[in-house]
Amino acid sequence: MISRAQNQKDNSNSEMTESNQANVKHLSSIEQKELPFYEVILRSTAFWILVILVILTAIFGYLTPNNVFIKPETLFTIGLNASQILILAVGATILLASKNMDLSIGTNLILTSTLAAKVLKIVAGTPQEIMSGSYPNLTNAVIAAIGASIIFGGLFGMINGLIVTKLKMEAFIASLATMMIYWGISLVITQGASEVGIPRALQLGFGHKKLFDLIPYPLIVALIISGVMWLVMRFTKFGLYTCAIGSSAESAERSGIRTDLYIISIFALVGVLAGIAGFFDLARFATTNPQGHQTDGLMAITAAVMGGTSLKGGRASIPGAMLGALIPTIIQTGLVILGVGAFYQMIATGFFLVIAVYLDKKRYAGYLD
Repeated sequence: MISRAQNQKDNSNSEMTESNQANVKHLSSIEQKELPFYEVILRSTAFWILVILVILTAIFGYLTPNNVFIKPETLFTIGLNASQILILAVGATILLASKNMDLSIGTNLILTSTLAAKVLKIVAGTPQEIMSGSYPNLTNAVIAAIGASIIFGGLFGMINGLIVTKLKMEAFIASLATMMIYWGISLVITQGASEVGIPRALQLGFGHKKLFDLIPYPLIVALIISGVMWLVMRFTKFGLYTCAIGSSAESAERSGIRTDLYIISIFALVGVLAGIAGFFDLARFATTNPQGHQTDGLMAITAAVMGGTSLKGGRASIPGAMLGALIPTIIQTGLVILGVGAFYQMIATGFFLVIAVYLDKKRYAGYLD
């Protein structure tokens, strides 16, 4: 009996010690305000992301011929290339905040862009007219393609949410399965080939169009969407409930939040964002890419986590995700300009995924904010 009591006492003291250590590391907002300004900055995840961005830009600017990497045209091209990942990273941020993830957003993008291309060609004109390069119903076709991207993307996202909530399956496994399903469906539809016959006007009118001949339209739209999602997460019940579910789904349920409905809605919203990114892809390249985008889901999650969103849920940083989305794009663009093979880009993506998880562990331990 004495031994058992002593063990219980030791365990209690151990728990108290761990709790005290956690309290030392996790500073309250009041304690953070009392910190010196430089220490607040050094604890900021966004600060270190900016440091990484500046270093990468400086390195590639120095290495590329005639410092072409740091010219405004190149920087806006990087923004254009990042626009799709930016949208996906915002979606990944919202999902991670609810303590879920979606690995299928990349193949959702592939499938929605494929279906949007089919819808566009059906509405634009007859097969003979499409083959001759004539699109008599182009405006209606583009509107229909946008609608198809949003509807199908949301539907595929909702399917993920239903699997997670109704089949009680982990989001990682559920989205891994649907990632293969969506990719397989797109390959069946296209027979593995890219879609052709997409009007060049779609590129000229949006995909390649620039405001003031400098700022790409897709980048502008991506920034607007990101801003709207930030407002939603910051000032609406949807954002509050999303983080509450991520912090403790059981407590959220007890508080009267219909957690299953919100989780399904979150997955559907992320699917819509993937559908929009799919239309961006179609508009930029005037074709589909059924063999690409498989790693886009991981890149989006990497950007979100590097930006300050926790893998453990309950915390979201859309501005951080926007900055994080630039890192893999800067690396890819810089390596392309330097003539480095695409396979090295995969290595770089994996490397930064390790960094992202490491930063998340540091945040959870209280070393970063």
